[in-house]
Amino acid sequence: MKIVEERETWLYTHFIVDSFYITEPERRQISTRVEPALMQLGIQYGMTYVIAPSKHRAIIVLECIPFDSVKVVVKQLINDVIADFPVRHPEQRNVVTNITVAAPEPVNAQARGQ
Repeated sequence: MKIVEERETWLYTHFIVDSFYITEPERRQISTRVEPALMQLGIQYGMTYVIAPSKHRAIIVLECIPFDSVKVVVKQLINDVIADFPVRHPEQRNVVTNITVAAPEPVNAQARGQ
């Protein structure tokens, strides 16, 4: 797994990864290994995890926007932790399209047994 995109919102930094979701044990491992480093960098805020439904990507949300030089270090820390995590793709589903409904054939009197 790796970070494929980075975005800033009004208050947060989103690190978008190439996997559909991150499991709870993986989240704990990320938090355990990255959050102490964040504190050493002077960042007092934690991380949360969400899924971008339109992109089918998991997002690691840093609850602040650090300076660019610090953001590069944080991104590298996260990439180092998640490098060995498997990439999970969304469940593939078959989609049926172009369904047409035909009018029922009329039943004649002979077919009804009269």
